[in-house]
Formats: sequence, C-alpha cells, structure tokens
Amino acid sequence: MRLDLPTDQLVAEIEPPIGWLVFDNPQRHNALTGEMFAALPTVVDRYEADPDVRVIVMRGAGDTAFVSGADIGELSADRGPSESRATTGTPRPGGPDLLGTLAKPLVAMINGYCIGGGLLTALQADLRVAAEHATFAIPAGKLGVGYPYEGTELLVSTVGPGGASRLLLTAERIGADEALAMGLVQQVVPAAELEQTVRALADTIAALAPLSLAAAKRSIRAVCGRDDPAAARQAIADCWASEDFAEGRRAFAERRPPRWQGS
Repeated sequence: MRLDLPTDQLVAEIEPPIGWLVFDNPQRHNALTGEMFAALPTVVDRYEADPDVRVIVMRGAGDTAFVSGADIGELSADRGPSESRATTGTPRPGGPDLLGTLAKPLVAMINGYCIGGGLLTALQADLRVAAEHATFAIPAGKLGVGYPYEGTELLVSTVGPGGASRLLLTAERIGADEALAMGLVQQVVPAAELEQTVRALADTIAALAPLSLAAAKRSIRAVCGRDDPAAARQAIADCWASEDFAEGRRAFAERRPPRWQGS
C-alpha cells in the first residue's frame, strides 16, 4: 500500500513487514529537498503507528544513488542556515535526524552515491547495507559549509575520530569495501543481490519481539549519549512485564514460532 504524500519526491509504501522510504529525485541523484523534509514526519508517524510495519527500509530511487546530498539549488546565502539541517546543522522539522528517533528498526539500503547530507541520512539507520559500487564522501569543505555538529557526533560514534577526520578533512570519496572496513556499513554485496539481502535482513529482524527491539535501540542510543539511560532502563523493564514475554515463554515451551503483539 502506497501512502498519499504531498510530494512525489518521497515515496512511502507498506509491504509487510517492511515500510519502504524512497528518496525519489533521480534527476539530481536523489538529492534532499524541502519537499522531502516536509513529508517525512507524516511517513514516520504512520510507520511508527502501523503494527504491520516491523522494519523501515530507506533507499534511493534507481541504482545510481542513495542520496547525493542536499539539493544545492535550494541553498543560498540569503535563505540562511535554517533552511537545511542536512548541510548546516540547524534543526528543522522533518530533517534527517527525525529518522534517528524511530523506535522501530531502520535499515539503509545504499545503492550508489551516499554523499554529504546523504551520509548524514544513512547514519540515522541502525544497519547499513551497501552495494559494491556505492561511494561515500562528505564534501562540506568543497562547498564552504560546516557539517552538522550532530552529524559529526554520529560519524565519530560510528567510525571513530580517525575515520571521521579522514572523511571530513579530505572530502575524499571512499568505496564500499573501505566503508565496511571502517565500520561505516555493516555489509557489502553485489548490486544484483542488494534488495534480496535487505529483504532477508528485514525478515530476520521482523521475526523478533518488537518491544525487545525498541529497548535495544534505546539502550544503544543511550550508551552513545543520544538517549536517556533511565528511559532505556524503563523500556527494558517494560519487556519483562509484557504480554510478548509471556508469549515468548509459551512459544518456547510449545516449540512454535511466537506471535508477537508488541505489547
């Protein structure tokens, strides 16, 4: 089922257990636009509320780019930094950081260019799977802009200060294998196998208890300083008190797959 959105640059389609989020601006290699940011909160709210969506997968339209960065045509000195968090770091509703607040697992399917604001978007994902031809870069220094502080924070927590320095201080492009070696992505596969691999990963995740996954996400974010440890501990406690925990015990005793309700 495809969601009705006010733009055709962002496509949202539910295909249980996956909620697809597609950046669809192929003429500009799926560059981020204000229209995308405006529609993103609607998609996030719908996917969080829909029990049929167990995993959210974001990708770029076509096979050339995930997201190539912000649409430079929408940036100008007189519009100011508030117009695009993807390149400047000033908060705006629906910016890439909104994806980082999702309670449900988020996977980035990276097929091609993952540049600048595109990399910031991919960093919001819990898991990143890349095609062999994918390339990564942060060309902020070539544009004379400052990369978002929060994006740098995410980058350092993902690849360490050395890896972050490599990307930020050289603006060089790196390939998928190097991205894998530095921990920027978790898996690299041939382009022809990318969607199949991501679908299999989504099925693996979707077979697990939703509350357990949400608690794990909050705990990971809290350890990285991006969530409240008390809230993470409460999410863990909620798992132990849940009907799903009782169902998990019953399913184990009866030697059958559990039927999770997320409660």
